[in-house]
Amino acid sequence: MTRSARTLSRRARRRAASASAALTALLLATPAAAHAVPQQATGAHTVAFAVKPGSGVPIATVAVFNRTTWQAYELGGNTRTTLAPGSYVAVATAAAGSAGYLVVRTFTVSTAAQTVTFDPSTAKNVVLHTDDTVAERTGIRATLGTGSSGTVSAPVARDLRVTPFSVPGLSLAVHEVQQRVGSSQASPTPYVYDLEHVWKDTLPSTTTLKWNRTQLGAESVVVHGPGTRAPTLLKSTSWAPDQLSAPVTGAGKFTWYASPKAHLIGRLESGTGGYALGYYDNPVGRTETLTVGTAPVQPSRGYTTLSGNVLTSDENLPGDQSGAYQSDFAQLSESTVLTQGDRTWTAGDRQRLTTEELPNGPQEFTLVHTTVATSASYRLSTRTQDVWRFRADPSGSSAAPLIDPVLAASGLDAFGHVGTGPVTLSVSASSRLGSTAGAVTVTGIAWSADDGAHWTDLPVTAGPRTGTATARLTAPATTPWVSLRVTAADALGNTVTRTLTRAFGGPAAAPEGHTGALAISNVDIEDVALVATGNQELTADYTLTDPSGTAAADLVLYHGSYDRPTGMLIEPSRPVCTPLSAKAQRCTATLSTHDLLRLGAANAGIWHLSVVADSATGHVEDHDVATVTLVRKAHLSTVDVTPEPVTKGGRITATGTLTRDDWDGTTPSGYAGRTVKLQFCKGTSSWTTVATGTTDAGGRVRIGAPAPSGNGRYRLAYTGDPGGPILSGTDGVTVR
Repeated sequence: MTRSARTLSRRARRRAASASAALTALLLATPAAAHAVPQQATGAHTVAFAVKPGSGVPIATVAVFNRTTWQAYELGGNTRTTLAPGSYVAVATAAAGSAGYLVVRTFTVSTAAQTVTFDPSTAKNVVLHTDDTVAERTGIRATLGTGSSGTVSAPVARDLRVTPFSVPGLSLAVHEVQQRVGSSQASPTPYVYDLEHVWKDTLPSTTTLKWNRTQLGAESVVVHGPGTRAPTLLKSTSWAPDQLSAPVTGAGKFTWYASPKAHLIGRLESGTGGYALGYYDNPVGRTETLTVGTAPVQPSRGYTTLSGNVLTSDENLPGDQSGAYQSDFAQLSESTVLTQGDRTWTAGDRQRLTTEELPNGPQEFTLVHTTVATSASYRLSTRTQDVWRFRADPSGSSAAPLIDPVLAASGLDAFGHVGTGPVTLSVSASSRLGSTAGAVTVTGIAWSADDGAHWTDLPVTAGPRTGTATARLTAPATTPWVSLRVTAADALGNTVTRTLTRAFGGPAAAPEGHTGALAISNVDIEDVALVATGNQELTADYTLTDPSGTAAADLVLYHGSYDRPTGMLIEPSRPVCTPLSAKAQRCTATLSTHDLLRLGAANAGIWHLSVVADSATGHVEDHDVATVTLVRKAHLSTVDVTPEPVTKGGRITATGTLTRDDWDGTTPSGYAGRTVKLQFCKGTSSWTTVATGTTDAGGRVRIGAPAPSGNGRYRLAYTGDPGGPILSGTDGVTVR
């Protein structure tokens, strides 16, 4: 069974965001925000809070709930307060080692001051898991509280420990995400387990909950790449402000499993953009399929109305063919322009357009909605534009008579590129006035191979329903990008022209691009090897020059081809730039290589650095400005030199072992057939190579050499891999 993503119009999204923000505020707000710590009152008694001596777990915060009224009190880091007589439950948060704690204690305030002691040893490890033995947790979040009067969130940690309780009205909500062992953004997981459970009133002493895979709902998510294979995260939200993530494919398929009765909101994020997956509500035992990212990406029907002589326009940003809304880009700009006669109104950068009072009577209007999104990780629909020309009377109250054309293309691959065969372009256009506008006709379909500089009209075949049409396109083998333009009109004479720049990729490789005065120069990347089992940071410096002085750039490290890379790393944050002049700035970008862990031999070797930069006056796209090499980390054992002592004029024998990490970072194996140097140092002099040897199948090396003339130290050195020499520990020798 196939479903479309549950998406919302921008107006509905704003309402949903408002409601979500309110819920987030409720759950994020400490109880103190709604209920102040009570002051000394008649009959109140001092209550102090402490942790059991010797527990080794320092308490961070304490929250208290009255078990009758459920009034909540947040003590924060305080250790005492005053409370009126009654029955209470206290929750302490703590973090120690890899665990986050929620420690629960019930107590009663009666006639005297008292101390309530938290015992972290009573907290049990809370685990949600499946029967999959090769899955590992990527994150776990939990809240404890009443929901209505306040909640307490566990510290973010790898493990979760909570004290079992039996308190009517108190609930523990746990959300956990798991992936295949060893997955990373560069080597994504083929499945995600998205597990949640709520214990109401009672958390039993057995805090492990397990499902068989057949008990879970399953969604097969097919992801189409945005012109490339961008590193992609599935971000799942079970309740605000909870959010967990796992790396998934940026061009391919993964399975999203969910526990029974789960209510999850998913979102795919790729670099600076992504797609909202909507709500997860699959029935248990049934698998559904969701396809996201299918090109051409284009705006969905928005919200433009005329009422009381005022036009209000709130058009949508681009979304994909299945209806999944495209998340905002960090480098996306938007503008809406309305012209009527000699008057113009403009709104930009995701702002709603509202006009001043318009005159009465039917009038001619032109409304233009444009989005521009450029980044190294998203290369399709870099510019979308709808131009509506319509006639309307603004004194009434109705939707503007806009026409929405939707384009689809058959035969695209997982990256959003077409092969050498023909593509069928399908168009479906409809009026927001419905039948009132009469029949809608697709009047033209055109394509461009040069980003819209030149257009070629295609023969159009009317479809079986009004407002539908098809055309066939065979893009020449030299075409890197295909831009599309469609026109439509209704029976009232209203028209639309939709233009999608780089709607999908063509058969040819993407060319580098340099337009305008923007320039990137003096790229300097560290001359280091990327070690597959290390957590390095790779620094690149470059100079951006532009008349505006406000250019921005994305850096991407990729393996394979630029269009269809086998692996990608994208800088996680914006570069740090220092002005050199009014037109130039020197920038430093840092890429973390943590996601290169466990990649496998297929991604060994050369990785390329590409740069995409934009400004108000130009665009630069350099595919290969520098290279680095991905290797497995090599190790040399401490050299062992015999005999000891050695006779002057005799010979010594040095032995050692050269190993190299496996790609998953587990068991090192012998590094065979490599040349290893034996080096000697006397006193404070420099190291000198005195002999060499070759490692055997197990990485072992045995090197003989004449004895030195005096006392000194020996070591082994291996310099055959990028990234600098690998050195052994030393062994001193005494010469007689």
